[in-house]
Amino acid sequence: MRRLALLAFCLLTAAAAFAQVATKKVTNGFGPKSKEEQKAVQAVIQAQAPDEKIKACEDLITGFPATSFKSFALELEAEAYQQKGDNTKALVFGEQALEADPKNFDADNVLANVLAATTRDTDLDKDQKIVKADKYAHDSLDVLETGGKPPLYGNVSDEQWGKIKSLAQASAYQALGNLSLLKKNTDEAVAFFEKGLAANPDPVLMIRVGRALLTAKKPDEAITWFDKAINSADATQQIKGIAENDKARAMQARGPSAAK
Repeated sequence: MRRLALLAFCLLTAAAAFAQVATKKVTNGFGPKSKEEQKAVQAVIQAQAPDEKIKACEDLITGFPATSFKSFALELEAEAYQQKGDNTKALVFGEQALEADPKNFDADNVLANVLAATTRDTDLDKDQKIVKADKYAHDSLDVLETGGKPPLYGNVSDEQWGKIKSLAQASAYQALGNLSLLKKNTDEAVAFFEKGLAANPDPVLMIRVGRALLTAKKPDEAITWFDKAINSADATQQIKGIAENDKARAMQARGPSAAK
């Protein structure tokens, strides 16, 4: 699944943190250990298109096997494959990122969200996938709650770290909400999405709340959330259009008597 604006903002913030790390000397063994590695790290930061990101990450990992940025590069590669719609490789590289750093909460979130988005009711291993994704999401939340600021973000301010943490928490709750929908538990899904919104008021999550409420045959409550998404300062025109279409469906679900 796509993490849309939430993912993009998180990556931009992480890139800013990397830029600071890359221009300073290595502290506590973390950071680029040569000018050549620094250039490779910068190439990862500057890469834009998915294929460009994949190449830059592979160049860093293969050129500098002992790089401190291995887990990050693998996780970013997983996201690039996710953007390309290759969810199989997204899962493979996400798992490799966790092998390199079991506390990589971003990798946990990628794995949780990809599994939540790709699991179907007809899958024979549906229950196993839900359990696995649930663990990834809760592992992410546990690391964020108890792990403190990781070395990767050691050079960002407490305010910046708080923002990165909030975005990651929202991503984990998004996955948990989608997993609840797979379990046909819309009340639980709404609760998780609202926890995500408490961490980060993302209009995409507002739409998810509205859709869950619409599924639960609560169109009036759904309309309230679609309106919030439409009026959100963070909503792009595309997001506003999606929310407006969903609101129209909710209005239709209310029936003609409700319009009086």
